[in-house]
Amino acid sequence: MTSPALTTEHIAGLPITPTSPVIVNRTLHPDADLTMLPAFGDPWWDLTAALPDRHSPRPRIYWDRFPEQFMHACKLYVFALVNLDEPRMTRSRPTIPAIKTLYADLAALQFFLAWLADRGITAFAEVTDDDLNAYLNHLTDLTARTSDWKRKKLLAVQRLHAYRDTLPPRHRLPAPRPWGGATAGELAEHEGHKLRENRTPRIHPDVMHPLLSAALLVSTTIAADLLPTARRLVAMRHLAHQVAPDSRRQPGLIGTARRRALLEHCRGHLLPALTAAGLPLPGRRLRGMMTIDIDGLTVGGWLDRVQLRKFPALRDAIADSGLPVKVNWLRVTGFTTIGHRTWRSTSVEATELVELLRHVTTACFLVTAYLSGIRTGEALNLRRGCITHDTKLGQIFLSGQQMKTSDDRRERSPRTIPWVVTEPVAHAISVLEDLTPGPVLFPLGEFCSPQWIDASRHSCRRSSSITANIAEFIAWFNSSIVPTTGHPTIGEDPEGSITAPRLRRTLAWHIVRKPGGTIAGATQYGHLHTNIIRGYAGNAASGFLDEITFEEFLLRAETLHDDHQRLTRGEHVSGPAADTYKDRVAAASRFAGLTITTPAQVNNALANPDLQVHHGALLTCVYRPATAACQDDGTGDGPVWGRCRLTCRNAARTDRDITALRDHVRGLTADLDGPVLPDPLRRRVELRLAEHQRALTEHETTRPAPTPTIGVPA
Repeated sequence: MTSPALTTEHIAGLPITPTSPVIVNRTLHPDADLTMLPAFGDPWWDLTAALPDRHSPRPRIYWDRFPEQFMHACKLYVFALVNLDEPRMTRSRPTIPAIKTLYADLAALQFFLAWLADRGITAFAEVTDDDLNAYLNHLTDLTARTSDWKRKKLLAVQRLHAYRDTLPPRHRLPAPRPWGGATAGELAEHEGHKLRENRTPRIHPDVMHPLLSAALLVSTTIAADLLPTARRLVAMRHLAHQVAPDSRRQPGLIGTARRRALLEHCRGHLLPALTAAGLPLPGRRLRGMMTIDIDGLTVGGWLDRVQLRKFPALRDAIADSGLPVKVNWLRVTGFTTIGHRTWRSTSVEATELVELLRHVTTACFLVTAYLSGIRTGEALNLRRGCITHDTKLGQIFLSGQQMKTSDDRRERSPRTIPWVVTEPVAHAISVLEDLTPGPVLFPLGEFCSPQWIDASRHSCRRSSSITANIAEFIAWFNSSIVPTTGHPTIGEDPEGSITAPRLRRTLAWHIVRKPGGTIAGATQYGHLHTNIIRGYAGNAASGFLDEITFEEFLLRAETLHDDHQRLTRGEHVSGPAADTYKDRVAAASRFAGLTITTPAQVNNALANPDLQVHHGALLTCVYRPATAACQDDGTGDGPVWGRCRLTCRNAARTDRDITALRDHVRGLTADLDGPVLPDPLRRRVELRLAEHQRALTEHETTRPAPTPTIGVPA
């Protein structure tokens, strides 16, 4: 316990005593253990109750790791961080810091505290401007450290200063803002975060296509073969954990103590519980005889394989239980044919089933996170019952805990309608609900471990853990499933490991580019985009539209660069907007070098008239709202291709468009030659062909004559 101050101190009018609760003005997690809330005088503070998610490590602050002379002042400061809005800092808005933010900030602050202690300073009130400048110089001289590392150290000091007015006078830094009005990034010469999530590298399409295809295959076909046995395994293991005596739960037991604990668990609790639940013992046929399935009983009953074979009293208890034995109760023996062969040729024992189910849950994560566009933490925090179907609207809603949003939007209920998803996501969620007995769909720990089975636990898997699971999934699929099914191999990505946050960035790229490939038909990216913008993912708070907008900007810039290269090589352009097309492409070629640092800049760039060149199936739209035939009121931020008119004044036709138009004309001509085309439709096709033919003729007749080559006499 730390020593309380001699006089009662106050933070924002709240008296501070050793018994004062630390978390006063925070929304607590619904699963928070109220008996574990920290008091001010405790030697360590666990802030987990105020953490809005359950996929992050527990934020525990151990005060004995702080210099003793600053310990009490830092406690007061952290109390203010936890309960008060952050005073306005340079280029930031007042808000209460996230628990993870303040926890990470303290690690950076400790570096400053150690530096002060080395200089003999014992209180924040003793710090001078010269000290702060010396600290800045000290950080600047650390050439081995990155600019981002330095930025965080400086920001921690600036945040401490921002809270100075909330702290007692002797715990305040000097009044002038540290280092003037410069930001921590400027002081550290850090280039800053440019659309942070957009800096995450995309997964290459040649990797993403087979990866998603593999995840869909495993979460549907392979999962369907494993689920009947998996449900029985989870039910039996859950029961075994529920009835286990305290002796079985003690870790590290060996020898006689372990045998006694296993015997008490099996004879006194597990076997009676199986009898009461009407469950059989798992069995198998071996050389024509039915016997106990040792693997199945070990895994399902939470027993010990070695002791089951060597401990006679344990075997006798099982034999005398009178429970029926069911062959293959916890073994998988039937497998679906994929292509021309089944994906598996030998039975799956219970011990291997646990490993396969871990890969199934990883596949379900990949499908859910990728096809919904939700953040990694939002996916890992999903809970049972998160899927609802609206039959009237014909939509599927995924309800979950939203990150980076207001408290009222964090409520996990269908009312919030956070995401509109497709059927593969709903199916993946249903598989997870079959495999997890508790409320969390991605519980902490390995499959069938106490953490996984215990329904009272609410912590979920960590981001680092799911990234490791993805790597294991890819290795398993390539070695075990690809050879038997002929499925394309999941290759190595040029940018390195497939981390969970890369899925969200990759989806935005695919939605904008809509590439073909192995899985293009199954994903229907255009349909995904429509669904996504209808729900929370289309809301500014989700940040996902920023991802899509940024990808649209990159695509527009790349396309215009290609257009400029083609014009330089002599590509011919015709149509009413041909001259405007050339002017805009030439102007856009000077657009290179623009630094984009915010979503607003991306939107402004996309609205730039010089970038309003849109390539369609048969023509190019040099978009101008006032003359757009597809717009009724002369407004709009882009062409509406469904209402496109071939005679529109915004139309231009490149050589590429003309090639596509000729192919289209050949198709329409073939339709006219058919004997069953209705007369009204025939007349429409004839009119359309006439328009197309005029466009083809105009394109060729306006093509500049080639420059004659002057021969050089030999």
